[in-house]
Amino acid sequence: PGITRGNHYHTRKIERFAVIKGTALIQLRRIGTTDVLNFHLDGNEPAYVDIPIWYTHSIKNIGNDIVYTNFWINEPYNPEDTDTYFEDV
Repeated sequence: PGITRGNHYHTRKIERFAVIKGTALIQLRRIGTTDVLNFHLDGNEPAYVDIPIWYTHSIKNIGNDIVYTNFWINEPYNPEDTDTYFEDV
């Protein structure tokens, strides 16, 4: 509870975040803008959010229990070419 992951964006990688247990807040903001999109997801009604390129994003556990998620990305992870740029939502 209370932990946030993310606060970064990608220029070519597309991600999908699914919450399958617990309650989470997913936030997105297009780079160069100030408008923040908020998505409240609950594992009691599993759902996902697609993260487009050039959107900084984060996921925060806003419940009282552990959150279980599935993360999908459109390419294999390469530690030598992460395409990850840190910026707060």
